[in-house]
Amino acid sequence: MQYETGFINELVALRHTLHQHPEAAFEEVATAAAVEAYLTQCNMDEIHTGIGKTGIVALIKGNRPGKMIALRADMDALPMQEGHDASQVAYCSTVAGRFHGCGHDGHTVMLLGAAKILGQHRDFAGTLVFIFQCAEENLLGAPAMLNDGLHQRFPFEEIYGLHNMPGRPRGIIEVNQAATLTASDIFSLTLLGKGGHGAVPERCIDPIVMAARLIADYQTIVSRSISPLQTATISFGSIQGGSSHNIIPDQVTLTGTVRTYDPQVRVEVKQRMQQLLDSITQGFGGRGEITYLAGCPAVINDAQLAGELVIALQSWRGSESCYLANSPVGPSEDFAFYLDYAPGVYGFLGLGDKPMCHHPEYDFDDGVIGQGIDWWLTIAYARAGYRR
Repeated sequence: MQYETGFINELVALRHTLHQHPEAAFEEVATAAAVEAYLTQCNMDEIHTGIGKTGIVALIKGNRPGKMIALRADMDALPMQEGHDASQVAYCSTVAGRFHGCGHDGHTVMLLGAAKILGQHRDFAGTLVFIFQCAEENLLGAPAMLNDGLHQRFPFEEIYGLHNMPGRPRGIIEVNQAATLTASDIFSLTLLGKGGHGAVPERCIDPIVMAARLIADYQTIVSRSISPLQTATISFGSIQGGSSHNIIPDQVTLTGTVRTYDPQVRVEVKQRMQQLLDSITQGFGGRGEITYLAGCPAVINDAQLAGELVIALQSWRGSESCYLANSPVGPSEDFAFYLDYAPGVYGFLGLGDKPMCHHPEYDFDDGVIGQGIDWWLTIAYARAGYRR
C-alpha cells in the first residue's frame, strides 16, 4: 500500500529520535513516554502504561463483536556502543553504551503507524491489542508483562510479531510454517578432580582432561543422539580453571548454551548431557555437577494461521511480497512466552544486504516501514475482517 509521504516522514522522524535516545531493558522510560504520546493521537480506546515496569498496551475496539487479537513490537535497545558517528548517521546514538542495534526502533514505529491507521477506521470485528514490550533483548520483558497480568487483563486469543532480518530480500516478508526461533537454555558444569604437580599426573585426577573429553563428547549428542531430521546446538562459551603452567587444578568450570526447536529434543539433550557428565567424570575418578537453566522456549508458528496470513498478504500486495518458508533461525525471542497463552505467528521483514542485527554498523532501513505496516494491516484484515 502506498502511504502519504507526510505520514511516513512522521514515522521516520520518530524512529530517528528513538535511535538517538536508546534505552536498554527495563530502562525504556523516555521511549515509553514517546510511544504513549504518539498513541494519544491515534484514537485509541484505552492506553495502559507501566506493565511489566515499562511496557505499554493500547486497545482499539472494532464496530462489531469478535476476537481479541494482539500485535506486539519490542522497544528496547542493546547495551552496546554504536559503530556510526554523526559524520555517517545524523541520528546516531547520543547515549554511551546504548544502541538500537537490533532495529526495535523500527519495530516500534511500524506498529505505531498501523495503530494510527486502524484507529481511524474501525470497520473490523473484536479488539486489537497493541503491545509495546520492554526488555526483549534479555528475554525477560514478555515474562514480566505476563506476570504483571497482561493476559488476564487483555485475554488475547491470537498474537503476532515481526522482526527485521538483514540478509533476506529487502521489503519481503518471510513466514515460517512452524519452527521459527530456537529455545535458549544455559548450563554451567563443574568438573571436580584432584590437583597436584604437573610432573606427576598419575597422582592427580585432572579436570582439564575431563573437560577436553566432555567438550568433544557433548557434540556427539547432536550428531548421534538427535535424529538427522531434528536439530540442536550445544556451544561452550567459557572455560575456567588452573593458575599456573605446572599445576593441575582441583576443578574446572565450563558454561554454555543449548539451542533447540523441538520440545522433546530439548528434554533429550538435557538428559544426555547429564548422562555423559556422569560417565566421563566417573571414568576418570572424578565428579561432575551441572546447573541447567531452562530459558526461553522456541517460537513455533501456528501453521494454519501462518498459511492464511501469507495468502492474505500475497493477494493484497502481490505474490512476491511474502512467502511461506521452512528456514528457522538460531537466535531466541521471548515472544515464545506469549505462545503459551495463545497461538500466533512471527514473521521476518527483509532488509537486504545490510550488517546483521547486533553488529555495531547495523541500522534499520526506513524504506521498509510501509511494508511493516502492511503486515499489521493484513493481520487486521485476515483475522478481524478489517476493510482496507
